[in-house]
Amino acid sequence: MDNTILIVEDTPETLELLKRIVEKGGFSTILANDGEKGLDYARRFKPNLVILDRLLPGMNGLQICREIRRNGTLQDTAVIFLSVLDSEKDIVEGLRSGADDYLTKPFSPDELMARIGRVLSRYAKYRGS
Repeated sequence: MDNTILIVEDTPETLELLKRIVEKGGFSTILANDGEKGLDYARRFKPNLVILDRLLPGMNGLQICREIRRNGTLQDTAVIFLSVLDSEKDIVEGLRSGADDYLTKPFSPDELMARIGRVLSRYAKYRGS
């Protein structure tokens, strides 16, 4: 899907906030409130980017990110973690799992959109877009 962001977040208020921010930035959204649904939607809809919480019911964010990186059909899918887990160990673990970026909560909507733009521009450059 072109210009689409999958948001995987289990807190309804945060999910709705992220949806509004991302759609205001000109993107379409797909929403998932648990890990299994998030991975299923990533496989099914092949979004440009996944905003992924670390702490999710069922399958956690690290597992989802690793599965996305193992899946050849999702190789052009960017991943940004957005999590309350903010220790250096947590951030490094997220990046080592294959994430392109890691942002901690609470977050600035402007910073989130800047990071989304930066990550997606890198992918566009590699695809020759």
